[in-house]
Amino acid sequence: MTEPALPPVAPVRVVLDALAARGAEAAVGGSGLLAALGLGSVVHDWDVTTEAPAEVVRSALGDTGLTFRPDTVRDGPYATRERFAVDEGPVDVLVGFAIRTATGVEALPTRVTGHWRGLPLADPAVWARAYRLLGRTAKADLLDEWLRANPDRAR
Repeated sequence: MTEPALPPVAPVRVVLDALAARGAEAAVGGSGLLAALGLGSVVHDWDVTTEAPAEVVRSALGDTGLTFRPDTVRDGPYATRERFAVDEGPVDVLVGFAIRTATGVEALPTRVTGHWRGLPLADPAVWARAYRLLGRTAKADLLDEWLRANPDRAR
């Protein structure tokens, strides 16, 4: 397989290290997860999820020296508690990743299920569900197929 096109990796490493130093579990999902699993060829940005309190994330990001800003989207399908956009990278840190459904809000928990290039990877089943809820069925189907082919790596 051809090497995926990636944004700079150093900023996401700095973010993940800062979160880990604060005791916050964090994982890379989105197109980074797809690329890690061999299911995508382009990573547009680094989506990092965590369940840590927003104050802990804000403080950790402040320690990095990177430029970041609150950028929470509260309309449409997104019900994530907080989102911070890191300009270098680019990196999006999603605190309490969640999506609105017809029946309420569905939380999409952060669970590290492996590593790729030293980056902690999110649970493919969680991201398959997220993509399905967002109507991105092609990506959800890719992850579901990968989970069926790799039952030993599925949670």
